[in-house]
Amino acid sequence: MKKIIGISLIGIVASFLFSCGSKRLQSNIESIYYTNSLYSKQLSEYRKHNVYLPEKFDRKKTYPIIYSTDGEKITSQSFIKKTLDSLIGLRIIKPIIYVNSHYNNRIADSTTINIGNSKKLHLQYRNFEYVRMKNIDAFNSLLKDRFQNHMNYFKDELISHIEEMYNQNISKGDRYFYGESNGAGFGLSLLNNNPNLIGTYICFSPYGGDVQTNTWNKDVEFPKLYLAYGSYESSFIKENTDFLKLRYEECKSQIYIEVYKGGHDSQIWQTEFIKTIVKLFGT
Repeated sequence: MKKIIGISLIGIVASFLFSCGSKRLQSNIESIYYTNSLYSKQLSEYRKHNVYLPEKFDRKKTYPIIYSTDGEKITSQSFIKKTLDSLIGLRIIKPIIYVNSHYNNRIADSTTINIGNSKKLHLQYRNFEYVRMKNIDAFNSLLKDRFQNHMNYFKDELISHIEEMYNQNISKGDRYFYGESNGAGFGLSLLNNNPNLIGTYICFSPYGGDVQTNTWNKDVEFPKLYLAYGSYESSFIKENTDFLKLRYEECKSQIYIEVYKGGHDSQIWQTEFIKTIVKLFGT
């Protein structure tokens, strides 16, 4: 019975999200979604981020905050606002704040890789920010600290900036992380290196993350982890997931794994995202 109700609920939500929408909902939603920036001392540059504030946001109240990667994707921007407006407006989830951190999409110097058939791959700074590259000196010595500096920016500058700006005096339990692909891999590195920062991680189809090379201390209780990946994806994602499951069991920490039918697919991630936040913030 619970499963049938859950499926029906997702169907109802989807009908609101992906149709032209109800005029009643559109007229009642007064949320704010905009782009802002701050100067990062860690990265020596300005970094952008998107902020979603729910309808009737009140600085005197505290809200759960989701911090996510890949904030500048046009599709994710429209999807996030439409999704949260609908779920909150229909009182399916409680009001939350959502923050998308932008990456640097500039091509990094001296990073062109020949991939065969006269084709070349040009790496962005994003690649070095989300994934700890091996043999990084082979690219450019100026990039060798990019991964750690970006992690320091995310945990020490972005989070404190947001919570100070919106008067959010919250603890680990009210902070959430969301990432996909390389962004999810970055989340797993952040989780491992800073287990007391964010209480819950949502990571879909993670690429990177140093899963099997990081140290997993058995005496540490790691944050809750909601991990999903596709049945058609690369085998190493399943291998990393199996490894994580064992480490989490040893640490007596909570991990929830979903294997969906499909591959590395942003449309499926959107569906999984809706399902997950309904579980986490459902009223």
